[in-house]
Amino acid sequence: MRRILLLSAVFLLPLYYALLAAGQNSGAARQDTSAPLKAAYDQAMHAKDWQAALAAAQKLVDLNPMAENLRLLGNAQANSGALQDALATYDRAISVAQQEKPTEGQPDSTWKDEKSKILVAKGNAYLRLKQNSDAIAAYTQAAPLAANPGVAYWNICATVYNTGEMKGAIAPCRQAVQSDPTNVNAWFVFGTVLFTTSPTDDKMNFLITDETRQALNKYLELAPDGPHADDVKAMLKMAK
Repeated sequence: MRRILLLSAVFLLPLYYALLAAGQNSGAARQDTSAPLKAAYDQAMHAKDWQAALAAAQKLVDLNPMAENLRLLGNAQANSGALQDALATYDRAISVAQQEKPTEGQPDSTWKDEKSKILVAKGNAYLRLKQNSDAIAAYTQAAPLAANPGVAYWNICATVYNTGEMKGAIAPCRQAVQSDPTNVNAWFVFGTVLFTTSPTDDKMNFLITDETRQALNKYLELAPDGPHADDVKAMLKMAK
């Protein structure tokens, strides 16, 4: 009996290795297929050929419905104008991302950054639908997860600023420039909200703080001939 079992094992080993090789080849085939699809997607998005981008993204999702591919599909839907479809896809991507979360103790920075990208994209879709509070909520969730939180904080800063809530924009704008000191637009908006919320004296001179002056000067340092340079210079002349 033992000899028969040993013989069976010998005959089964080639089958096992064949199945293992087939699985490895299948994974390689998936990777080989996804690379040209991703390249086609990137090219279509760059060319603003939204239908081609949609087709490539859908094939990527069909091949592997992971969170990243769903985000790409959502982005193509949003750019094509199908914003409600995009929101549904982003929600699906967030759900899948939760399933992809690394186990306790494993590196999770890449996973967090991907989830933040989904949330920022979702916020952008809400913004285009003029649902500002929902957009800000999505950006706020994204910021602490992001490898570069400056993007999310800048989006909050700009969204609040565009609603005219100058005092409410101060904190997120400060976080935006602290997270990404190279963001020239963030420096302009930050300096502007600080300036416009400053008190004035009896001669209508704005009594600005050192932080306000530094923010305005930082814009001029980064963009001396920028589109807002004249506005910044005018604010500095009105300051005391």
